[in-house]
Amino acid sequence: MSELQIPLVIGNIATEVDSAADGNCWSWSAFLRAGKFAALIKQVNFNLHPTFRNPIVKVVEADNSGCFKTPKHQGWGVFEVKIEVYWNSSAIAAPVVSEFVHMLDFGEPEASRQVQVTLKKHIPPAARAEHKPEPRAEATFPASAVAEVLTFSRQQAEHHLQQTPFLERQDPRFFHGRLSGPELNLTLPDAVWKSDKKPREGSAEWLTATEFQDKPEVLATKVGLLATLLQLSQRTVAYTGAGISVPAGIGQAAVGSAGGNKTVNADPTYTHHTMAALNAMGCLHGWVQQNHDGLPQKAGYPQEAINEIHGSWFDPSNPVVLYSGTLRSELCEQMVDFAETSDLTIVMGTSLTGLNADQVAKKPAKRSLRGQSLGTVIISPQQTEQDGKATLRIFAKADDVMKLLSARLGLQVRTTPKRYSGPLKVAVPYDERGARSCNVRTWWNLEVGQRVRISQYNNIEGAGQPSFSGITDKTVGEVLAHDEKCCSLVIAISATRVRLGLWWLEAAARGAVEWLPVVNHMLNAVWARVDRPIEELCEHQGQRVELVFSVRASIPLSFWVIVQDWGLRLL
Repeated sequence: MSELQIPLVIGNIATEVDSAADGNCWSWSAFLRAGKFAALIKQVNFNLHPTFRNPIVKVVEADNSGCFKTPKHQGWGVFEVKIEVYWNSSAIAAPVVSEFVHMLDFGEPEASRQVQVTLKKHIPPAARAEHKPEPRAEATFPASAVAEVLTFSRQQAEHHLQQTPFLERQDPRFFHGRLSGPELNLTLPDAVWKSDKKPREGSAEWLTATEFQDKPEVLATKVGLLATLLQLSQRTVAYTGAGISVPAGIGQAAVGSAGGNKTVNADPTYTHHTMAALNAMGCLHGWVQQNHDGLPQKAGYPQEAINEIHGSWFDPSNPVVLYSGTLRSELCEQMVDFAETSDLTIVMGTSLTGLNADQVAKKPAKRSLRGQSLGTVIISPQQTEQDGKATLRIFAKADDVMKLLSARLGLQVRTTPKRYSGPLKVAVPYDERGARSCNVRTWWNLEVGQRVRISQYNNIEGAGQPSFSGITDKTVGEVLAHDEKCCSLVIAISATRVRLGLWWLEAAARGAVEWLPVVNHMLNAVWARVDRPIEELCEHQGQRVELVFSVRASIPLSFWVIVQDWGLRLL
């Protein structure tokens, strides 16, 4: 591979809008100029303020000048725009994604700055025979029986993975992963629970549900390698199945040595808490969760950062999807995006037996053969069909691995569920449909006795659950109970009882999700920007109507007015 220096320009253009109502308002667009290098870019994501209805603007085509830019927006506030550049993997080996931050500036018609990116370019096959490779260190990693700090560079890891094809079952490294080598002196794991049954119907002929355990010194070494991979990774995604929730007492479909019968009353495991800590630390950037149990959120993992691809027990707008059902479209799109852009995927608690979501594990592993990612780490006591593709294969229970990992990384990991103690009525930046809004705020009232409906943005039909038959976004339900122990609200909709996780209140208050899962049937408050005479707005006699007045000068000033029974009162 050869290096390529690419100059990019990031910034925004802005034009003042002549509007007496809004005053000091700007029409603006953010951009990234790549010029002749635009062909190397697959996609550019512009991450706007979370209060925007569509805060992530994806641009896949540049204009004739090689500029990727957002549609025009209007507003007066400035904020940081995170710009993510996804490089074309057929031409660029690394990095997979480059990130920049631009602060909007309306002081000039154009505000911009130049940034420089160093890329590793693929060498065409025909030219490889004549190409003299750059001198680089051999991809050998220091051995250590007690897993002293295992350090290696990203370049070493990429080179090693490029030189190591997927492993056959006869290969001694099959139990350890492609990153392993004889210098690590890794011994085979012990079989701690034997079974001649298949882990799941349809598993490969050679697979059984037998569980293995790495020896303590081998496990410590592997966790050291995992810690280094996490620190080198540019974009880490977790892909988890029911296995990580078994210690919480929740059962699983796969054959295994443990199980349980808990459901909504389960508490998160050490693994769930560690994943929340990794996210807070900036080491975990996405999580595709096959489970429905809400345990990541109970551990403090933010709702907006998790993809509950198969549905949730705590989101009435995303019921658990039957095998004959249809997955939620935007969750599928995000799952595919994770599969195509993950630099390192950590797999735990899933048998990887051919689900569509398994691509989150498979695609990064395949890219690692070309030096375009760090691949996939699989953590499970049972073997899987994908073990030979793994960068690192750890045979242990997820909790045991996460305890060693958190100690090595110095993570502060909580061990009790996060409890929501706030009010059940909160002001949120969403309109009456439950859609995120820049201009409107409403009361989201989930107090016991409130009448609610499932948001129009739902997967009720796609999920195919018989208990939801006849329920639509027009069906009115009622909040029955506040179940603090299960961190949820119980809602009756028709003859069906559903739950809503209390963490949704926090996510909604900060405008973190695009749509609310449920909405109030009759809003007891309406907030709007005043852009017409007050007498036209005072038509809701006997109702409480809350209005936002924005006064913009050199320092923005906002104040609230309540129109109550035709009267005004300043707060």
